Amino acid sequence: MTAAGPEHDLIGRPMALRHIDWAPLFSPARAAFIGATDREGTQQRAQWLFLKERLEPRGCEMIPVHPTKKEILGTPAVASVLDIDGDVDVAVILIRDPLPALQECVQKGVRFVIVFSAGFAELGTAEGREAEAAITALAKGETHVIGPNTNLNIFEPWRQDLPGRKLAIVTQSGFQGRPISQGQVYGIPIHSWATLGNEADIEWADLVGHYASVPDVGAIVSYVEGFKNGRTLMLAADAAARSGVPIVAIKVGRSQEGQVMALAHTGHLTGPDQVHDAAFEQTGIVRVDDLDEAIEISGMFCHSPRLTGNDGLALYTLSGGTAAHLVDLCGAAGIPVPRFEDRTIRALAEHVPSILRMDNPLDSGGTLTATPAGRATLELALADNNINMLMVPITGVFPGMIEPLARDLVDLHQQARKPILVVWVSPVRDNDGYRLLCEHGVPLFHSFGSAVRGVQALLGQRRFSEQYQSPFRLLARTPTLLSRSARKALRRGKPLDEAESKSLLRSYGIPVVEEHVVTSPADAARAVEALDGPAVLKILSPDITHKSDLGLVRVGVAAGAAADTYRQLIDVASREAPEAKVRGVLVQPMVADAVAEAIVGLSQQEPFGPVVMVGLGGVFTEVFADVAFGVPPFTRSWAERMVSGIKAAPLLTGSRGRPAGDVSALVDVVMNLQRLALEVGDEIAEVDINPVMVHPAGGGVVAVDALVVPARGSGG
Repeated sequence: MTAAGPEHDLIGRPMALRHIDWAPLFSPARAAFIGATDREGTQQRAQWLFLKERLEPRGCEMIPVHPTKKEILGTPAVASVLDIDGDVDVAVILIRDPLPALQECVQKGVRFVIVFSAGFAELGTAEGREAEAAITALAKGETHVIGPNTNLNIFEPWRQDLPGRKLAIVTQSGFQGRPISQGQVYGIPIHSWATLGNEADIEWADLVGHYASVPDVGAIVSYVEGFKNGRTLMLAADAAARSGVPIVAIKVGRSQEGQVMALAHTGHLTGPDQVHDAAFEQTGIVRVDDLDEAIEISGMFCHSPRLTGNDGLALYTLSGGTAAHLVDLCGAAGIPVPRFEDRTIRALAEHVPSILRMDNPLDSGGTLTATPAGRATLELALADNNINMLMVPITGVFPGMIEPLARDLVDLHQQARKPILVVWVSPVRDNDGYRLLCEHGVPLFHSFGSAVRGVQALLGQRRFSEQYQSPFRLLARTPTLLSRSARKALRRGKPLDEAESKSLLRSYGIPVVEEHVVTSPADAARAVEALDGPAVLKILSPDITHKSDLGLVRVGVAAGAAADTYRQLIDVASREAPEAKVRGVLVQPMVADAVAEAIVGLSQQEPFGPVVMVGLGGVFTEVFADVAFGVPPFTRSWAERMVSGIKAAPLLTGSRGRPAGDVSALVDVVMNLQRLALEVGDEIAEVDINPVMVHPAGGGVVAVDALVVPARGSGG
């Protein structure tokens, strides 16, 4: 067990983000460049000039460090960072072996060190991992390290004349972040762009947590290959959720090939993709798959007013064909395109020719945009009480038509009443209308598909913000008698058998079937006779986990057959698993009247630690793999979403005349298993409760089979 302290919970996971003073990084007074040179054609020369050109205009004193040269391109140099008089806020290291220089930076008390150099964990070698571990060890005090295997994008200057809240960019890859930063051409203002490399010290969560607290940041966008710590990921997302700052993220690793590339690129293990999806949904992170979506959706969040009210979208098109196309896409995405109010339709009739559609979608025919009627119809659509967003697709550029429309859209956007989204799908962008939209921060999309996903993100963020409650109040802070007893059972140095597993689960409020352990044929007969009906007999051994596969479970056993069944189970066990320690046979009643069988489980999933799962149980678990995940801590509302989100949910809620199951009782099991995870999850490798028999509503649930596997090495 990891000792819990003021900063960690009972299973050794952080309870809060660490506090870092970022001022020396973003506003340095003195910076050193270790490896600066004047030699033509070298990366060190190019990066020295890059840093000098960006920091000196901000009033930062720049000091090159070179072992022999007295000056670098006219700037006096020193042989070591230790030779610099006074404090150093930032040091950049770009030499083949950065560790000695980093040690000197730590000795000097440099606040932030950026290790540009590569050749660490991303190599996938023991030597690379050891070298990176040495960097981590050196960054335990006041010196923080960014990198290794990174660059200097955090010092880039950005336009200050663009309207709207600013976009913070956090990436583990420079070239994946570059196109996002170039979103400035769409009018998206950039706050800063941090590239993190291998994250030997400063990690994704550190920067995201910081950006969430910056008043003028309207959204955070990220390209990430893997997270250093799943708990800090969720703490950072929680901070952003509480601040109302959306996070848009590309997370690679959906495929095996993507996982391999992520490890090779920055040394990040990507982790199981379904679990990342669950963590993102729990914390409101908008996951996207391509860079265009990342740019456009994050830009939309920076420029759009906060969405309130209903979900209605108005489509203002230049043609009926465009309207039909977008209505189809919105319908498939679950986005309502409601009818206008009757009063709106009557008012539109005063401006729209009778040959055009006067309802939603509104077909302007294109020609209205160049007349006062164009502005009037836009205002009517926005004023309609059934409408909360306006989307305007521009599918072709016609001089004299698009420019007036753009001016009207800019004016209405600046009024900030409701979000206005423009879909510019024409390849022609050398146009006054397009430039006008960009300069004034009107949210722009460049395909129908990305625009529809943008609306989904806007609606999803609104719903998330309205319902979000931070789950971190659920974290256990002090051990209980129950958790101490559970740890003692888990740390005996040997696996638990089924009876011991169920006893542990029962102590945490999870209903388990009544059962008896018998050690003789006569005891088996008496135990079955005491039951009201046929029984289930199972071999009881901590060393046999898949009993059914070995023929060590018998169902429907009558009292008269119990003794023989006992003997058969013992014989089969001795033949099929001769090394197993057999404690006897477990006798339990057959469970009737269940409307469905569920599985509830727990497993260790890095980088998150213990993760809870629920799904379709029984013999179909592995066939259909119909499961949903929850990453502790999560709220009861998320547990309810887990249960309702599996494909077999209609079996639980009642379908085609079947009775509804006791879903609330199943959610209780999920929440109680989460409590076990939060209190002693570091001592558990796996929990498998399968099946959980779900009775009709009000009848509860009962676990008829369960297995708890202690973590390796948990014994003394």
